[in-house]
Amino acid sequence: MTLSPKRLQRLVKHRERLERLQEERLAEARQQHVRRERALAETESRRDGLYASGAPGSGAIDPGEWNAAGAYLVRLQREIGARKAALAHSAETVEGERRELMERRRDVKAIAALLDHRREEEQLRASRTDIKRIDELAGRRWIDRQS
Repeated sequence: MTLSPKRLQRLVKHRERLERLQEERLAEARQQHVRRERALAETESRRDGLYASGAPGSGAIDPGEWNAAGAYLVRLQREIGARKAALAHSAETVEGERRELMERRRDVKAIAALLDHRREEEQLRASRTDIKRIDELAGRRWIDRQS
């Protein structure tokens, strides 16, 4: 079944709405990615701060504080690993949303091109019909003048 230009126009509008929704989803995924990057940077800066302050100076070292700092460092390392994994997942999500948006844009362009083609066909068909009608009128007038 061929689609009429009106149906194609409705389909284009629908696909454009889907494209806008996909753009919103991509923007949300990018925002999530940025938030995760910031969280990772903040955790890494806490770790770096612990390294900087952890150098023993002159004087006695408290074993309790040393163990607590070591446990905190282990926790920070695990958190950094988790945040890096979440960031990688977020990057994959952003890329997937971007690909989906590109596909939607391709669909809209293809349907719009089909709609333009159909409109051109209709204009050509209407033009041919008008030319036929004008030719028939001219032919009748010529026959009437000859009689």
